[in-house]
Amino acid sequence: MPEEGYRITIEGESAQIATAAELVVALDVLQGGHDREVLTQLRDALPRIVRDPAGLHAVLRVLCEEDKLYLIEALSPDLPAIVAHAGALRDILAHLADVSVEQALLRGIGPDGLRCLIRTPEQLAEVLEWVYGECDELALELLGPPALTRLIRSGADLGLVLKALDHARQEELIDTLGWDNVERLCQDEMDLAQMLRSLPAHLGVRLLEGFEREQLAAVVPDERALQRIAGYLEAAEMERLEALLGVSDCAQ
Repeated sequence: MPEEGYRITIEGESAQIATAAELVVALDVLQGGHDREVLTQLRDALPRIVRDPAGLHAVLRVLCEEDKLYLIEALSPDLPAIVAHAGALRDILAHLADVSVEQALLRGIGPDGLRCLIRTPEQLAEVLEWVYGECDELALELLGPPALTRLIRSGADLGLVLKALDHARQEELIDTLGWDNVERLCQDEMDLAQMLRSLPAHLGVRLLEGFEREQLAAVVPDERALQRIAGYLEAAEMERLEALLGVSDCAQ
């Protein structure tokens, strides 16, 4: 980057832009009248001007939807490095609230970039919590089944992610992971409880019915374990669980 920054000229007046903060000031001074012209003049230099998540967040906040899309496209190859971490992605998504812009941002980051940014089920849940429309589906699709399987390693992990999704998307996620695989995530009664707590009753019952009797008895081994999770389950789930276990078979 030139020490003095990159030159823009608007209506005969010139300025040097070296940082995202200076770009925001220039856009504010022009009051939205020349935003696209400014971005176009700086296009090749934008990745060197908007270098971190704070800068990206600040510039996005002062642009209209169409110009946000233009900025994201210009930054696209560098977006994973600019966004830097899942917390920053969450914060940016939380303030966008434009489905088209969120979609463009996720696609711009791309599958490999998302896999680098999102490294824990907690991070995945936070990102999913702040996307709109079909963007949750897009995020899961970009991550892909192998990455989702690596991220979600227990029933508690899955419950955390499921809570960030609507019912239709919950079912799609379980389909992606495989119902049999999801059942194997349950190591104890609390794993099972965290999963069921996040699901509507009809999906919870379906999940329970996929367990082998012996497998379910290993997860919920006695009456004490059953009572420990009773408060997490809906009535239909509890009724089905008791029927599948055979309450009289639980150790007293």
